[in-house]
Amino acid sequence: MLIPNNPDLDFQELNRRIEAEVERYRLGNSERALPVFNPSPAERYDRPYGWMQLIQLEDEALARAAYPTLIGRKAENAELQSTLHKLRSGWDKFEVLAELRYSPEGNAHNADVQGLRRARLKNTIRRIPVVGKLILSAYGLMLTEARNRHYIARLDLLTRQIKQHNGEMLSNKDQFQTHLQELNTYLQDHQKVLQEHHEEQKHQAEQFARLEAELKQSRTVQQELRARLQQLERQPRQVAVAAPQETAAAVPAVLQHQSNIPDSFYLAFENRFRGDAETIRGRQSYYLPILDAIVPLNHGLPLVDIGCGRGEWLQMLPEHYSRIGVDLNSMNVEACHEQGLSAVQQDALLWLAQQPENSLAAVTAFHVIEHLTFEQFNTLLDECQRVLAPGGVIIFETPNPENLVSAATHFYTDPTHLHPLPPAFTEFLVEFKGFEQVQIHRLNPIPREYALNEDSEVARRCDALFYGPQDYAVVASKSLT
Repeated sequence: MLIPNNPDLDFQELNRRIEAEVERYRLGNSERALPVFNPSPAERYDRPYGWMQLIQLEDEALARAAYPTLIGRKAENAELQSTLHKLRSGWDKFEVLAELRYSPEGNAHNADVQGLRRARLKNTIRRIPVVGKLILSAYGLMLTEARNRHYIARLDLLTRQIKQHNGEMLSNKDQFQTHLQELNTYLQDHQKVLQEHHEEQKHQAEQFARLEAELKQSRTVQQELRARLQQLERQPRQVAVAAPQETAAAVPAVLQHQSNIPDSFYLAFENRFRGDAETIRGRQSYYLPILDAIVPLNHGLPLVDIGCGRGEWLQMLPEHYSRIGVDLNSMNVEACHEQGLSAVQQDALLWLAQQPENSLAAVTAFHVIEHLTFEQFNTLLDECQRVLAPGGVIIFETPNPENLVSAATHFYTDPTHLHPLPPAFTEFLVEFKGFEQVQIHRLNPIPREYALNEDSEVARRCDALFYGPQDYAVVASKSLT
């Protein structure tokens, strides 16, 4: 059974319908599918109403609710249409209700009603032929003045209510405008506070950036001062690094070039202009795939990095590679040793002259060959041909003079640079010395946002000359035969 917990549902009727359908199905109608069960309640007006509730209804709702209230049953469709026609043709709804209440079925049902005496009298008069209509018309004229007074009083009441409502709306409007103005004032003050806070944050960020730059500069200066101090402390007991006497005698004089620039100066110079270690590693990572194809390197022969600096390139090589760094700067060599890297403080040409033939897998030099004279560069290539094993590779990176800005300005920032080396010359000399598979890799172009924002032949040429690759590398291998 259903539990009645919704006043809008006729649970007795709903339970009766359910029991009837179940009984019909049980008595032999199992072959027939059960009808679709619709638990929705009957229309709310098809049920008895209290008298005061009934007279507040209008039109179809009144017609539907009048029958179960006054007669005790639902209206048939014809009865419903007839009642609606009377309501919509001008009959007073009390006359309609009186007609139903005092009908034979209404008298039998005997519903409790109030105020239908006048409506019943009008129904009685309406049934008198000819005279009835005249009497009703005269009666209507008699009530016209009273009705007018009623309507005027009603209109006056509605007018006063509308005026009162308008006054309240105007008052609310004034209050709303006052609140809106206060809110706008608050928002403006809040925006002003936020703007001040934003400007203060911006100022603090600028101060923080300035302090960070000053701290970085201070650390660089401290490093330079520490390097100079260490240089001064070592000077009294500094021992010059040289090749053994018998080896030095056999080396041409061109190889015995030593720079007189203090180590501390060049360390400070690199800190200022070379870039941080992370930037250098990001650029040099370009060459890692090239190493995978070097057979002697994978067979255990070492890679030698000439001018190894602080060891960025050696540090990023895979651990199973054998590697050696060579640098004239004692502080760079010490920095490599602190990282656990193998490094030698010696002139690279002298060091190569001491190595046996076919003993190395690769020779790399990043921004070194622009420091050499032609004779030294020529000797470097000869020594590489001698000490590299068959299939060994050279990788030399240098500034690219095809970029006019690099060739005319950046190149001469380093006072130890001798002259730019055009890619065509370097490629020719390497081929002339017997290397094979010579390739030129142009690298590190100026970021595109600094180039000319124009699509024209002039813009393309200017981009190539001023914003093109800043560096290039020559990569070549020793013949296998």
